[in-house]
Amino acid sequence: MSQAQLKTAAEFQQSLGGDLRTIVVKLGYVKDADLTALMASEQNVSASYEITEDMIDFATIRKLPRELLDKHQILPLRSGSHSVVLAMADPNNLQAIEEVQFLVNRSVEPAVATQAAIRKALGNLDELEGRYETKRPLGGLSPAKVQRLRDMPFEKLLRAYLVCQIERGALSLDELLERADLM
Repeated sequence: MSQAQLKTAAEFQQSLGGDLRTIVVKLGYVKDADLTALMASEQNVSASYEITEDMIDFATIRKLPRELLDKHQILPLRSGSHSVVLAMADPNNLQAIEEVQFLVNRSVEPAVATQAAIRKALGNLDELEGRYETKRPLGGLSPAKVQRLRDMPFEKLLRAYLVCQIERGALSLDELLERADLM
């Protein structure tokens, strides 16, 4: 971006307000992806150019008001249990970080994402969650456990299930044996 373009963008910002980064992208002086990569490298954080349903932490989203996500243009991404990785166009937005930390009671690690990627994901959030839920195997079990379940002989699974039900008191052993004798 040239000095003249920066001056024009600054004049736009002064007269119309808004974020200078957004203005330079809208004017076409800098690509959103290039600006995101630069910000990520300066902040020493990761960068995202596309946000898919597999990346989004829907459990954390349910704890946050939608207005907060839209206001700050942020999106929680899948992460460890002790912290939340927060996709954000501005990793220096301390107000957003503090609000999320307070609401989820976990630390927040900023990750830079393009404004376009965040807007697109927020706009399609319900659809993305629906796609994620249909892909998620058996209530969130790991793929390895699902495969192990599929590979296990049915009779062995049935016996294990019955023993579990008897141990929990949900099924009487006497009643089970009586019914089995009737079949």
